Amino acid sequence: MVGAAVSIIFVGVSSLLYMDVVPWPLPYSEGSVWMFHSNVTGIDKTDVPLFLVVSMFLLYPLWHSLGYVIALRQDVGAFILKTVSYEHVKSKREKPTTKIAVRRGPIPGQITREAIEALGGMGNFVKAGDKVLIKPNICGGNPKIEGSFTSHEVVEEIVNMVLEVNAEPFVADADMIWTEFEPVAEDQGWVEWAHRMNVPLVNLTKTENVYFDFGRESATGIVPVSKEIVDADVIISVPTMKTHLLTNITIGMKNMYGTFPQRNKAKYHRFGIAEVICDVNRAFTPTLTVIDGTVGGDAWGPLSCTPVYAQTVISSNDVVAADAVACQLMGYDPFNVIHLRKAHEEGLGDASFVYELRDLPYKHPKDGNWTKPDPEVSVFYESLIQYFLLLPGMQNFFDVTADYILYGTATTPLLRDLTPEVEKVLDDTLSMILRSGYGGSRWEEGDLEKFMERVGYDVKTELDKIKNRIHELIEIE
Repeated sequence: MVGAAVSIIFVGVSSLLYMDVVPWPLPYSEGSVWMFHSNVTGIDKTDVPLFLVVSMFLLYPLWHSLGYVIALRQDVGAFILKTVSYEHVKSKREKPTTKIAVRRGPIPGQITREAIEALGGMGNFVKAGDKVLIKPNICGGNPKIEGSFTSHEVVEEIVNMVLEVNAEPFVADADMIWTEFEPVAEDQGWVEWAHRMNVPLVNLTKTENVYFDFGRESATGIVPVSKEIVDADVIISVPTMKTHLLTNITIGMKNMYGTFPQRNKAKYHRFGIAEVICDVNRAFTPTLTVIDGTVGGDAWGPLSCTPVYAQTVISSNDVVAADAVACQLMGYDPFNVIHLRKAHEEGLGDASFVYELRDLPYKHPKDGNWTKPDPEVSVFYESLIQYFLLLPGMQNFFDVTADYILYGTATTPLLRDLTPEVEKVLDDTLSMILRSGYGGSRWEEGDLEKFMERVGYDVKTELDKIKNRIHELIEIE
């Protein structure tokens, strides 16, 4: 509709210029003189047959359409896509009564099975012949850091349980701007694992796409999704439990955001990342969420996190409640995580579910006390990126930055050890600024000096850590 309107306006204005009904304002000249650049070419409109002029005008819509389909091909990998919506999603079910199970132990497969059986077993979610999409965190992880991606053992037990009810599992993820599915799956050992298990390993970016209409009131609108997720009878989300610089956590709900087939997922930040996360979970609500906390990642995730050997698995039929329980184990108030609070308010799930840490069979030193980004700083980062991406040309700049700086520094020897220290300095500094109520005139006399003194101390402390770490790495070499 918009394209048609643009073509009509373009042809209409061009016709008025050709007939000299309106002049060209900058620099001022007759409309037809400007159109033919008569002062340069020496061509007057009387020199051009009328049928040729009409033909050129009629070609305008064709050029516009051609530009659109080329851009579409570049963006989503197809010229024309079918549009589907909620009624086409095969995995859609009535919202169930929330059930949650938390299991802790040293054997990942065992506690995974126990957590699912506590909800009634896999047969409570999957029936014979079902096509089951299992979505672990693969592309959002760092092959060099354990706990930044889902463990094979947890997914393997889920696959075995799906096979036991005679269903058809496949494991899927999609390309990201900093990494393509195939090489990172190879580096993380998924290719070898899938071959051993005889289970399809699917890159959603390379599957057939359809347009999905998330609704007029949604932030996401109509965008491409993989037909595989629309046609799956069951969706099992299997995220690793880790922190995220922009969204505080990247667990069950954020894991579904990873199903968008485009490499360039950063563009969705322009729409409001919390809103998009809620949209995708509303459309493709996981039938079952199994959070892999056997080895999680705290500190400065998603790429520069530190492994936390929590030996824990959380399972639930409510992805929001599952994430809320994981938050409590990590030390977050679920309602301080924007997409969880929004999901709760919109009735997507229960973020108010309270889990008592004392109910765990044994304690872990980091229970309720993971190292994590300040929620205020995460909101600041996300807001900055959201507005930054609205500027012309900034999308390409962000893509290069994400690829070569974020992923590069997180995976390159030496740099990957220094990056978390740098991120901590930034987090501490911004946290002090934001929590001080900084507003220029609101600072009283002496506040700036105190602030600079604290920043100086933090920077010196972290620089000392970085220097010591460099010396350690040199000695190792």
